Amino acid sequence: MTVVIVNGACGVGKSTIAARIHEYLELSFLLDIDSQRRFFSHYREKNEESAQASRVLALAILSSCLSAGYDVVIDKMIFDSKVIDAFYEIANKRNAKVIEIILWAPKEVAMQRAEKRGWRDGGLLTPEKVLTFWEKINELKKQRSCAIILDTSSNSEDETFSKIKSILMA
Repeated sequence: MTVVIVNGACGVGKSTIAARIHEYLELSFLLDIDSQRRFFSHYREKNEESAQASRVLALAILSSCLSAGYDVVIDKMIFDSKVIDAFYEIANKRNAKVIEIILWAPKEVAMQRAEKRGWRDGGLLTPEKVLTFWEKINELKKQRSCAIILDTSSNSEDETFSKIKSILMA
């Protein structure tokens, strides 16, 4: 079994690549933690509580999927090494291989991509948050010696996925 953690700031192709990996790994479970969080009522108003609840749920889903013998693809922007380490702990207990990927792009590229995507009125994502998220991921990547860092700024989606596919097949 394999756990693929797809991490990165906004505008680096994280969700797109996670979906491609999910499609490639037959019967894998796509654990989109932000989507799971929206299943908690009042998740916006109860920001801290819903964040914690979604982390607990993610760990339970990961454990259940691995116990049943399924690969898991985790799609989440994660700044806290302790959260990532908790995924490793569960995977290690189930003898699953972990592939930790941090998709990255220079600040200007990430900001341009987020700008191109646009900002929704009342949306949670703002230019300031995109910048903050980029800075946090940039710091995290220095701490994660076991992570594979892929710069998506000069690679197409297909090129990035091809690199990941070769990692999955190794």
